[in-house]
Amino acid sequence: MEKQILQIITNWLKEADAIVITAGAGMGVDSGLADYRGKDGGQWGKVESETEKTVFETVNPAAFLENPVYSWNLFGKRMEEYQNTKPHNGFYILKKWIEKFNLDYFVITSNIDSHFQKAGFEEEKIRELHGSLAYFQSSDNKLSTKIWKNKLTGKQIQENVLKNEFPMTQESQNSKIMARPNVYMFRDDTFVNTRTKAQEENFQHFLDKNKGKNIVVFEIGSGPHVQAVRMKTRFLKTNYDAKIVRINPKDYRIKAPHIGIDTSALKALSEIDLFLES
Repeated sequence: MEKQILQIITNWLKEADAIVITAGAGMGVDSGLADYRGKDGGQWGKVESETEKTVFETVNPAAFLENPVYSWNLFGKRMEEYQNTKPHNGFYILKKWIEKFNLDYFVITSNIDSHFQKAGFEEEKIRELHGSLAYFQSSDNKLSTKIWKNKLTGKQIQENVLKNEFPMTQESQNSKIMARPNVYMFRDDTFVNTRTKAQEENFQHFLDKNKGKNIVVFEIGSGPHVQAVRMKTRFLKTNYDAKIVRINPKDYRIKAPHIGIDTSALKALSEIDLFLES
């Protein structure tokens, strides 16, 4: 990375009042997690190879109920992967900057892996755009809109699937209503958004508190194919005059004065941090 670019980022951090981290699947790649459409097809490419169908046809509430063995096994594997993987050092570098420059902060992520929480970011300062695999809900949102913390490991879920046993709603085991992860699937009309709405209210409170202040955004590992994260970045750029640092090995381009960095999350954050410490 050019020294001039590193110096600009340093100045932005020193002048900032708050930092917003907008993160896509690329944020987890350096931890060993697959992205959705990256190398070898990513997570969705693997699903499509296994089922010979599109992810739109297989990862949705109707398909979840029609084939709970496949669906729960799919989510169980993801949960096991997320639970057994440690967040890479880039998460902790961001936390260090927040403390070093005394910044208010907020995290917006499309990831459902809870890795920001695992790295020590405050629950009240995280907006999970697609929900979280750490929480369950009823597969029938007309029966119940309750959301509860999952207490099972991904391995336990996979073992139970082999016995045709699936997580059930907490209201009544006798109701035989199957639970589902509180994550937003494709063509999803049963997702319970109570938790994500509360997170959005927290984000709005953050924005109200930092209106007129200097905000720097680190958009990390988010491509143009899933627009949820980039829409938040554009919103902050347009409405709050935020300065953007976009980190992405492929889709890094952004108009000046904002900065695009064409490398991975960990490499970029480590290089910036090394410059800050020099």
